[in-house]
Amino acid sequence: MRSRVVVPESDLGGIGPEVALRVLARASVREACRPVMLGHLHALRAIAAGLPSSCWPNGAPPELAAAATLEAGFAAVEDPNAPLPVVELESAEPRDPPGRPAAAFGFAAVEGVLRGGAACLQDRADALVTPPIHKESMHLAGYPYEGQTQIVGELCGSRRYGMLACAGALRVLVATRHMSLREALARLDHQVVAKSLRLAHEAARETLGIAEPRIALAALNPHAGEGGAFGDDEDKLLRPAIAKVREEYGWETAGPLVPDVVFAAGARGDWDVVVALYHDQAFIPLKMLPREQAYTLFVGGPILRVSPMHGAAYDLARTGRADPEPFAFSLDRALEYAAQRAANPSARPVGD
Repeated sequence: MRSRVVVPESDLGGIGPEVALRVLARASVREACRPVMLGHLHALRAIAAGLPSSCWPNGAPPELAAAATLEAGFAAVEDPNAPLPVVELESAEPRDPPGRPAAAFGFAAVEGVLRGGAACLQDRADALVTPPIHKESMHLAGYPYEGQTQIVGELCGSRRYGMLACAGALRVLVATRHMSLREALARLDHQVVAKSLRLAHEAARETLGIAEPRIALAALNPHAGEGGAFGDDEDKLLRPAIAKVREEYGWETAGPLVPDVVFAAGARGDWDVVVALYHDQAFIPLKMLPREQAYTLFVGGPILRVSPMHGAAYDLARTGRADPEPFAFSLDRALEYAAQRAANPSARPVGD
């Protein structure tokens, strides 16, 4: 049975809708899964029609058709040659020009993630693959979320969730996500770090299927503090967190390891997951690796959500120059994880 995949249109001001449409138009994708988009049919048709013919496998945009419900959409694409179903969002279709933030883009983007995530929770879909959204548009719409991970985590009702960012062999779980560096440092304590270590171990076991994962914790200070010469956070925060996880769960974590070494080691495959302490500590090394094979994975709850590791790229919207391969790779990973869950339902993460 081909997996049921929900794809929100994401942020209509950026490249999300066009990269999703370009990938979902591929015959190989339609043969591998049953995709349904959540979005605005009129807007999606206009976006598809406005892209250069070179963007499409057959030189012409895919046929899109309205579906009243997700169930009707999934039934329609039992035939891989059927039009791509679109379930209409309730939010008003944005009329703002692409290329800059707008509240209407944010309303629609958040609604798509919420409705797609709810479908996964209700077992009405197997995976949620989300193109990028623009955080400023989301905030203009009045949503205070720091990103899609928070939307999905709160929807799950999980007290412990996160984002596993992957590029090649490097997999990184970030203890603090989208916030200022000052705020991230203020939030870090040994409890926050211990929670992240626990999540990394659980994600490696439950989601990645690694029975004895090798988890490493990146230090905060240069040279891991070098015995207190460059800060004592390693002794005050990080080593107590490692000890807490070892004592409570029996799980070993290496570290805290020198930050300018541990990510390269992870990229070589020496570690299954590296736990980073703040956003750029994780994403600078990740984004130095090929972005065509970079994605993020929600962990800590039952929703299977995968997304490419790039932004809404407002400057590229509607130019036909956006690269769809990161979205295609993310969709492939979602299908792999969905197949794993189907084969072993008892391993499905539940969160708490």
